Amino acid sequence: MLEIVGRLEDDFDVERTEGYGLDAELERGLDPARPHVRLNPRDPEAAPIAVVFSTFPGLNVRFGRWFTEPFPSCGCDVCDESAEDEIERLNEIVDDVVAGRFCEAIRRPLISFRGTGWRETKLWSDVGRRTNRTRVDGLRAREMSGGRRRLNLNWKAWRRRRTIG
Repeated sequence: MLEIVGRLEDDFDVERTEGYGLDAELERGLDPARPHVRLNPRDPEAAPIAVVFSTFPGLNVRFGRWFTEPFPSCGCDVCDESAEDEIERLNEIVDDVVAGRFCEAIRRPLISFRGTGWRETKLWSDVGRRTNRTRVDGLRAREMSGGRRRLNLNWKAWRRRRTIG
């Protein structure tokens, strides 16, 4: 992952932050192996990426505001996830996020203190589409959406660094 972070930092107009405690939700329940990394595009309409390195071994990665993914997704011997497949999955998601082929949404019920809201994630490319819809407690959905019934985040592509020469 550090190679991917380095490539992104070299190629795109981003600010890199390292340290512990950058993302309490992403870090919850993990034993950190090294300082975490966050890449914030200088364009606020482009999705940030945050990485927590665990001793599992593995990664927890946040793309945008709410979409999080563990790598490997399970890690048990039965699932038999290969490092190569997980690197490919990670690269595909990173490529979609960086290219602006990524959106997130929060939908909440009319009565926010009851019911269920929804968190939606969409990624797409020439080879496929990935959509995820997860239930969220109505109050949590209200908090996530800033009180709005619907919040759509259609993330833009990251700006490339200008090369001189």
